Amino acid sequence: MRIMDSNGFGQKLEQLKKEGIEFVKYHVTDIQGNLREVTLTIGDIKGSGTTTTDGSSIFGKIIPPTESDMLLEPDHGTLVKIPWTKDCARMLCNSYYTPSREGQEPASFEGCPRTILAKVEKSMNEVLGGRISRVFPGKDVEKLHAHFAPEIEFVLVDKNYDFLNIYRDPDIVNDNYFIPLSLDRDEVLKEMLHAFGDMGMKKEKYHTEVTTYQCEIGVGYANVLKMADATSTLKYVIKEIAKKNNLRASFIPKFKEGVNGSGMHCHQNLAVTFKGEKEINLFFDESKKDGLSDIGRNYIAGLLKFAPEITAFTNPTTISYKRLVPGCEAPTYIAWDWLNRTALCRGHSIGTRKVRVEYRSPDPTCNPYLAFAAMLSAGLEGIAQNIQLPKPDNRDFYHDNEGVKELPGSLDEALELMNGSKMLRNRMGEFVIDTMYKLGKKVAKEDRQRVTSEDIRRNF
Repeated sequence: MRIMDSNGFGQKLEQLKKEGIEFVKYHVTDIQGNLREVTLTIGDIKGSGTTTTDGSSIFGKIIPPTESDMLLEPDHGTLVKIPWTKDCARMLCNSYYTPSREGQEPASFEGCPRTILAKVEKSMNEVLGGRISRVFPGKDVEKLHAHFAPEIEFVLVDKNYDFLNIYRDPDIVNDNYFIPLSLDRDEVLKEMLHAFGDMGMKKEKYHTEVTTYQCEIGVGYANVLKMADATSTLKYVIKEIAKKNNLRASFIPKFKEGVNGSGMHCHQNLAVTFKGEKEINLFFDESKKDGLSDIGRNYIAGLLKFAPEITAFTNPTTISYKRLVPGCEAPTYIAWDWLNRTALCRGHSIGTRKVRVEYRSPDPTCNPYLAFAAMLSAGLEGIAQNIQLPKPDNRDFYHDNEGVKELPGSLDEALELMNGSKMLRNRMGEFVIDTMYKLGKKVAKEDRQRVTSEDIRRNF
C-alpha cells in the first residue's frame, strides 16, 4: 500500500531551496519504535524522491544482510522544515523491497509500521460498510475516519541531573499536577509546541503532570495515521528542543517506586463523512441514554476483550510493567466506566456528540504506528464480532477488584498472548507478530540476566 501525496512536490522542493534548505532528513520508524534517518542534500532528490537504505541495519537486523537493500519512499505531504535548524527539512517514509527488475513496482515491506497502520485503517471499510448502511440507509459514504488523540507524558530534567539515580531521588513525589512551571521551563514547553505546530501538526495543550519533573503535551484529534505521525514527530521535537535548551527529556514509563510513571493515554472514536454532509461521530446515538452507540459499545468491548493480546504493542518494554501497578494512575484491571481513572477504558463526554473512549494503559515507549494499529484492530474486531459491552463498573479497582481480569504482568506474558493472537495475526500480519515476539523475547531475556544496582542493594 503506497502512501504518497505527489501534489506539487517539485515546487515545494524549489521553494525550500529558496528559503535556504540544503538538506532533507528521511525519517522512518523501526518495529521497536526507534526513529531512524537518512539525510540527502536537497539537490540530490529526483522524481518522487525515493532513496535506498540498508534494511538489515534499520529494522533491528530482521532483514538478512544478503537481502538488505530497501527503498524509503517519502510521503510528500509530510515535507516540512525543521524549525530549530537553519537548513534542514524532513519527510516521513514508508519502506519497500527493491524491485528485481527495471520498471517493476516495489513491494511493500511487511514490517513497515506506517504501512501496517494504513492497512488496518483501510479495513474499516469492510468492517463498517454493512453496519453504516443499516444505521444510515440511503447515505453515500465519502470517507470513514478513525480518530485518535494521545496524551504524551515525559520527564524533563537538567542536562547534568544524575538520571542514573533518579529512582533514589527523595524530591520526586506525587504533588506536581498542574503546578505552574518555572519561567525557563515554561518557555521550553512553549518552544516545543511552537515547533510542533510549525511542522504541520495540530497542537493542543501542555501542563505539569502528577510526579516531580513530569510534563504532558496533548495532541488534538485527527485521523489515526496523521496522529501516529504526530506522535512520532512530537517525541522527536521534545527530545531535540530539550537538548537545545541543555535539558534531558525521557519517555521512560517508570522511574521511581511508589510514584506515577509516564503514560500515553489514547482517546479514540470512529466517524463517517457522507457526501455533501458534515462528519458524524459513529460512537454517538442520541436515542441512547448515555449517548454511546452500539458501534461504540462494540468497539470498547473489543478493546476490553483483546486488551491482553495488544499489550505487548502498547507497553513494549520490561520497565513498562513496573508502571502497570495499582495505585499509581496506571490501569491493571480490564474494565470500563465513565470518568473512572482506575479502569482500563474510560468513557468521555457522556451524552454528547463528542463521546469517545480513552484507553489508558499505553506508555510513550511504544511504536505509535503499531500501538494504534493494535488498538484499532481490537476495536474493529469488537464491531465485526458484535461483542457486547458489559455495564460500566464504577468500583475503585485499586482496592476493589474481585472477579476482574488483569493485564499481563510482564513483557514475557504479554508477548506470549500477542504471539497466540489470531486476531492480531489476521489484522496486522504474521510478519510483525513473529518479529515483535522474537525481538521482545530477546530483550526480556537480556533484562532477566542483567544484574542491577538495586539487586546488589537488596541482596549483598
